[in-house]
Order: sequence, then C-alpha cells, then structure tokens
Amino acid sequence: MRVEYVLALSFFVFSLNSGPAVGQDASTGGIEGRVVTAEAGGPLADATVGVSGSARPQGTVTNADGRFVLTNLPAGRTTLQVRHVGYVTTTRTVRVQAGQTTRLTVELASATVELSGLEITGSTRSTRTALPGAASKVDAAALSQMDPIGTQAALKHVPGVYGLADDGMSQTRMSVGIRGLQPRRTQRVLVMEDGMPIQPAPYVFSPLYYNPPIERIEEIEVIKGSSTIRHGPQTMAGVINYVTSRPQRRSPGGTFELTPGTNGYVSAFGEVGGFGTDDVRPQVQLLFKRGNGFRQHNDFRQFNGTAKLQANLGDDRSLYVKTNANYERLNATYTGLTPYSFRTDPDFNPKDDDLYQIYRASLGTIYNRRYSDAVQGTTRLYANVFHRPWWREKDVFVDAEDYQAPNRDAEPVEPNEPGPLMRVGISDVRDGLTLNDKPYFGNVRTFYVTGVEHSLGIQHSLLGQEADLELGGRLHWERFKDNRKISDEVGVREGVFYQGDVSDSDPVTIIGGSSVYETRALSLYALEDVQWGPLRLSPGFRLEVFKQSQINRLNGSQYRDQTSVVPLPRLGFNWNLGTTDLGTTLGEGNARLFGGVHRGYTPPSSAIFAIVGFDPPSATGAGDGGFDLKAEKSWNSELGVRGRSDAGQFEVTGFYLYVENLVGGRTSFQQNLGVVESYGLEARTRVKGGVFAGPLPTLDVSYTYLQSSVVQGVISSAIDGLAEDISGNELPAAPTHTATVGLSKAFSDIGLTLSTDLSYTGRFYTDLENLESTNSRGERGPVPAHTVIDAGATYEYSEALSVQLTAKNVTDNVYIGSRLHSNPSQPSANLSTGIIPGARRQVNLSIQYDF
Repeated sequence: MRVEYVLALSFFVFSLNSGPAVGQDASTGGIEGRVVTAEAGGPLADATVGVSGSARPQGTVTNADGRFVLTNLPAGRTTLQVRHVGYVTTTRTVRVQAGQTTRLTVELASATVELSGLEITGSTRSTRTALPGAASKVDAAALSQMDPIGTQAALKHVPGVYGLADDGMSQTRMSVGIRGLQPRRTQRVLVMEDGMPIQPAPYVFSPLYYNPPIERIEEIEVIKGSSTIRHGPQTMAGVINYVTSRPQRRSPGGTFELTPGTNGYVSAFGEVGGFGTDDVRPQVQLLFKRGNGFRQHNDFRQFNGTAKLQANLGDDRSLYVKTNANYERLNATYTGLTPYSFRTDPDFNPKDDDLYQIYRASLGTIYNRRYSDAVQGTTRLYANVFHRPWWREKDVFVDAEDYQAPNRDAEPVEPNEPGPLMRVGISDVRDGLTLNDKPYFGNVRTFYVTGVEHSLGIQHSLLGQEADLELGGRLHWERFKDNRKISDEVGVREGVFYQGDVSDSDPVTIIGGSSVYETRALSLYALEDVQWGPLRLSPGFRLEVFKQSQINRLNGSQYRDQTSVVPLPRLGFNWNLGTTDLGTTLGEGNARLFGGVHRGYTPPSSAIFAIVGFDPPSATGAGDGGFDLKAEKSWNSELGVRGRSDAGQFEVTGFYLYVENLVGGRTSFQQNLGVVESYGLEARTRVKGGVFAGPLPTLDVSYTYLQSSVVQGVISSAIDGLAEDISGNELPAAPTHTATVGLSKAFSDIGLTLSTDLSYTGRFYTDLENLESTNSRGERGPVPAHTVIDAGATYEYSEALSVQLTAKNVTDNVYIGSRLHSNPSQPSANLSTGIIPGARRQVNLSIQYDF
C-alpha cells in the first residue's frame, strides 16, 4: 500500500510539474529553470526573469520554490535577464532548441542590501551597495534555512543586534536592541511591515507588544546608519522592516506547510493565489499556531489571516492592498524565577491564571505611479486597531521549604527573609482575598493608529552630476486607551477602577487607572544622493512636528499636552574603491567605503512609565508640572567598508553613539539620566567554501564588539537608597561580545542541505549600578555568558515537496536569558520579576508542499 501511495503521489507531482511543456510549437522551445541564492543555494521566490531583445515583452516570475517556466521561445540563442530586490542583476545566454525544453539554474549574488524594493527608501539609480551606512538583510533563503519560530531568532546573524529572552515561545513581545540601547520591548527601534509602522503607538507608546508571525515574512531588513532618518519617529537605534511577499501567481496554486514539534508545538500555514488575471492578482494566507511553551502554564495559540491584492492599473501605475487579522491567546506572565527555583526547577511557573490576549486588525495600501522616466511617486495608507487585555495575579515571596513541604501551609514572607525563596501567585498561599489585597489586575489597552505618507523620487542633475532627490511627508494619528482594573477573585477577568459609591458623600478610593493618550504628527523629509565619480554624497533632513496629549479620566479628566518640533539632519557618503581582479579563485572583487552622521531621536512618553509601574515623572525634576521627561537625543556616527567577490562578501563598521537625556525605563531611575555613550565594531562575512574546494561548506560569521558607559549620571542606590554616582558604568543589557558562526552545505545532486549555528552572548549587567552581588530574590546581579547551538537539515523530495528538520538549543543548555523586567530598587515580588530562563531545546519537523 505504501508503494502504491508513493507511485500515485509521484505521478501526481509529475503531472503538475510537466504541464508547462504542453502546447509548445514544434518550431519553438522552452526554458525551465530555478533561481537560487549564490550564498546558500536556497530558492529565491518572486525573482523576475525576462527575455532581453525580444520583439514583444516576455517574462515571468519565480514561484515559492524559485522555479520559472518560459514557453514558445524561438529556436536559437536567447538572453535572459534575472532580477530580484537585494541581488545583483544577472544575464544568462541560453541555446533554445526547437521542440525541446532547456533547463538551467541561475545563481543571484546578494547586493548586501536593497531597501528600495518596496519603495521603502525611495527609488534611485544606484544599487543599495551604495547605501551610506551599515545595513543587513535576512533573505528568504536564510529564513528558510533557519526555520525560526519567531522573528527575534531570525536576527541572530545581524551584527549590532541583540535580543533578550522573554516569557513564552511565540516571540510576540520581541525584545531587541541595536548598538547597546535598551532592548526591552524593542522600544528604541522603529519596526515596520512593508514600510508601514506596526508598533502599538510609535510616538506615545513604542514598546513592541505585537509582532507578525515569521511564517508570512519573506525577508527582514535592518538599517542602522544615517538612512534611518528616512523613517520615524524612532531614529536613534535603527529600523527593522519586515518584507512580505506580493501576489505573483498567474494560475491557481499555493503552498501548504505543516510543522509539528516538541513542547506541543504545531504550526499550519497555507497560501493560495492565482485566481485573478494578469493585472489583478489576489492572495490569501491563513495560519494556526500553538505550543506549550518552555515553562509550566506557558501555552499559546494564534490565528492569523491575510488577504492581499496586487493590481496593475496601467503601464505607469500599480496598487497593492493588504488586510490582516490576528488573534493570540498566551498564558504569559511577568513571574520570573528566584535563584533557588532556577537551580532546582527552571521550568517552574505557578501562574496558571495569567492571560494575555491580542486582537488586531490592520489595513495597508501602497500606490505607485510613474509620472515620467525621472519622477515617480509612492503613497502609503495604513491603519490598525490593537486591543490587548492582560490579566495577571499579584506575586508574593514564600519560603521554599514551606511551599514544597507536603503537610505545611506556606505564608507570604518579606523580600529580605533569609533562606531560599520562591516567587508564587498570592492565591497559592492565601484564601479570602479582597480588593484591598489587589490580588488580580488587568491592564486593558486599546490602540488606534492611522496615517498617510506620500513621497516623490526625482532623478535630476546637480552641478552637472547625476543626483536622486526624494521628498516626502506623512500625517499620523494615534490614540492609546490605558485602563487598569482590579479584581478580588483570581481568574475572574472583570474588575473595577475604584472602591466606594459615587452617590455617597464620602470620596471614593481610586485603585485602578484610566488614561487616554493621543498624538497628531506631521513629518517632512528631503534626502539627496549626488554622484561625483566614485563618490556618492547623501545629505538629508527630517522634520518631526507632533502634539502629544493625555487625559487622566480618574482625576477630574485632567488634561495635559505638549507640542514638539524636532529637526533631524544627516550626512552620509559612499566611496566606490573600485573593482579588482583577485584571481581565478576569488574572481572579480569590489569594495566600498561608507560612513555618515545623523541626529537620533526618541519621543518622550509618560505612557511608557505608566506601564512599568512608575508615577508620571516631571520633565525636569524641578516640580514645574512638565508633561513628560525630556526626549532622548543622540548623535550617531559610523565608518565602514563592505566588499564582495565570487568567494563571498563582508562588511565591517565602527560606530559611536552619544546620547543625551537617556531614559532607563525599569532600570533604577525615573528621570533623565544625563549623557551616555555606546561605541564598538560590528562585522559580518560570508565565505563560500566551495569556491576553494567543492566539499567545503559556506561559512557565515557575524560579530559585535560593544562598549557602553555612562558619561555622567547619579541615581539612588538599590543597596542603601543614597545617591550613587554611576559615571563610567556600563549600560544594562549591553554585552561586550556577541557572535554567531554558521556553517551550511548544499548537496544539490541529492536535494539535501545541512546547516548548523553557534551563537554566543557575553556577560552583561542587569542594572545601571552594575551590581555584582546576587540575592535570594533573583532580580540582582549580572547575566552570565551563554552559548546556544542550532542545527538543521532540509531534503527536497521533489520540486513540490520538501522536508526540514531543525533543532534549536541542541544541547538543551539551561541558562539565564535575562532579568528583563527586574528593578533592583524594587524588592517586592510584584514589581521586579527576577530570572527569565532562556529558550530550551525545540525540535521541529516541517513539511512543505507547493501545488
């Protein structure tokens, strides 16, 4: 029976893949091929394959497996031009034979980064190897090879980027920092999808409490240099842009991918398209995902659906529309581990009533119009609604021996109680809870965001030289409703804002909170790129004008507002050092020197302080009732070199950030700190071992050396509460060394690809005081260095069917991932979470079928 099934499946797959040859004229021939990346040999979807010099335009695009078919080509020599965003355009000449199909494989070399593919950074005549700053791209082939569970794991090969471990395995609440700036909730990085912001409220509440599932991400782009001022409002650390695929199918078909794994993990993703016409192409994607997590009571479920439409409205206009709906249910908690729990049971989590939910709906459109050969415009319209109720039980400390004794009732103890402690929910140790205990609370938050942006790319001449000017503007509006409710019954997700009766003469007691934050913003920018021989200069300017307001609805609807006007200049350059013949092995090489300086900016936000449990701070600490803290501002500079040859590519960048008025969030202080600096070196190289000897694998190395320090600053000590001068101390969560080393080898003749990665994260401090001592609570002390090994194997059974086995954290290394929500100045179990263990071993088997 098994043999018959295999034969039937083989016949079905053969019939699907042999269809294009039908109907070929006897005097013509065809070409079937596959486009892959030169670096890893992975499939490259949505590459454009066109016939050069033909009387009529003829071409196609590659499918999800990188394959393409061209039919009815005249016999003789045919020249193909293969293009893809982010890759060097390649031309291949093929001899077409009448009545036959010629087969070939085309390798495209990466162009380091190509951010103009979705008109994200505008359209210029130069490739983005000429980008005036450090940039990286995780392409489709790399994502496919890694097969990560979430986007944070997909960034491990990007130098300068570091992520903190968090509760849960779905990585919805990603925590990524760039070049030493605080990674918590990715709040100092602008995160976009197809060039449109996705953070809940980018101006007033930037922490990333939503992240798109990795299954529908095609590529990830990261820029860190002066090109970041093209975007806003977060221009200090960098920009992460998720690129999703556009509908390309001309005939019905799709992809289905099923991934079961350990820890109860299952992901089922399907995509269907090709039901329109050549000019109107729809696409639908559906995802279901679940898992038990790496700790007890840590399961999640996710449903995600996307509908897309790509429409060509003529030779010079196109419209892209995308809608998405997302629902997630997570047993997420802020309950970390004490050192005792981490040593004895790192999977421990007593909080089975904590619940985090996401309801999000979004709309995005991109309209492109070419006015002339020299002028083209792009208009984006985006809107989303994001509702996030999160109910959590109050934490308390208990004596570990009492809690674990079978015939003994544990009682809450003080944080300074001697002996081993455990952090548990209050309902585990106390009955008869009342509102005075505030045992169960819900942070019920709703966000509304909409905006429209228009940009013009203008090719012109300046002082007799070629130049590209981009002009753009954006109107943006966001509203954030922040409600905090209290319930006296754990697990009952209904609560109150106050105690008492408003009809009585006695005043009510406010125990919750309710505020509304709103931002209206106007952004204008002008970016110029001028080519003088090998030198390309890139001056630019961004202006942010926005008004923030807050209404405290439980304090007489008190209203406060503030208007900010922020100019952000930049100057970058890229110098083409020329092409050199490196010999028969290395081939032709090219190197470029680049650099730049720009003004970085993070908008002030009292909402961020509200979420971490602090009272709204004063703008200056002088008691003048200011709306908020001073905004963080920085001067960012960098100098680097990038190059490539037939043997691979490299990029090395030195950087320096000088930050004024840094805000530390939950890291010991509520006011602007003063001045801090961050500097270092980041490097990435990829070497194709097969160029030197066929059996050698491809080597991919990324490394970051980071030094960060407080130039001037004074905080209250977590030890004795006295003023502590922290000048010279390191910034929290800023490891000196991070590195990832990857090896991969494709055995194309049997359809097998093997890969492995080793990721190292150096030791880093948890707090600004750089406390070395630990305690029994777990919120204090540095995070030790750790190493994680991943491995994977992909087998292509046929053109339509492939199987992939991946193992994350192969050795099941148990390590401290972070103390992400800890504050040494807050010993209370409910205000400082302790140890967050790193992700444990996860083994997944993925089966993908294209139809």
